[in-house]
Amino acid sequence: MILSQKAPSRSSSLYEQTYLALRSAILSGDIAADERLIETQLADQLEVSRTPVREAIRRLQQESLIQVDSDGGLYIVKLSLKDAIKLYDCRIALERLAVLEACEHATPHHLQKIEQNLVLAEAAAKASPSAQGNPTVDSIRLLELSCEFHQLIAKSSGNSWIVSLLDQISQKITLIRVQTLKGLDQLIDIDTEHRQIYEAIARRDSAAAEQQMVNHLRSSQARIVEVFKQAELATQASFNSRTKCPRCGSFEISRNGRRAGRQNYLCKACGRQFLEYGIFPNG
Repeated sequence: MILSQKAPSRSSSLYEQTYLALRSAILSGDIAADERLIETQLADQLEVSRTPVREAIRRLQQESLIQVDSDGGLYIVKLSLKDAIKLYDCRIALERLAVLEACEHATPHHLQKIEQNLVLAEAAAKASPSAQGNPTVDSIRLLELSCEFHQLIAKSSGNSWIVSLLDQISQKITLIRVQTLKGLDQLIDIDTEHRQIYEAIARRDSAAAEQQMVNHLRSSQARIVEVFKQAELATQASFNSRTKCPRCGSFEISRNGRRAGRQNYLCKACGRQFLEYGIFPNG
């Protein structure tokens, strides 16, 4: 977990800035899904006291981004395939309304902002050579631009309730996509679908815009389902090679910070802590 570059600004509420820093780290994937969140470590990395960290964590729990696990530790919420399907069903209902209202209420300024987003996304989707000569794509940047595209459409609808409700759903979907991101080709395909939606809105063609939006989100839902299935197969294939507790042999473990430059783990079955190898007692 790397939070040093996300230290809160002292120009506004310390609690608010701490919350935004942690939220950003969660939604960008800087904090791994199986990494235990420890208040003292977060406070040290963000250079704040434990109070704003504790308040930020409480708010993130209310937003269902952080949960208390069976071992009593704090972890990022891991959403299931069923959660993903239901969230997309809700998103489709809201976004088809958003795009219909955008066709009616979007101003030239709104359209310009959406088009600028598309240009940036299309540029980010173009592979550039890395030091090793292999193409690289900034997948996190593409995810950010994808979320922004839908936010801009919601804002252009003129309905603030849609914006607020979609923001809650989008946080969960962003979390799912960061935790399950596999193929960059899927993200590049999304840019093509986004442009089709934009062009329909620009023409004020509400029927086409609605259909393009529904098709786009149904395709995204199908992609997520496929990624979940692939992840399940990969998990089964690598079951025997996973890190396990050297005391009881359980695979039910979680990350618990780092010590001496190595990963520290906590066994949920027997409660023992251990580094990459070897056991040391709790307390």
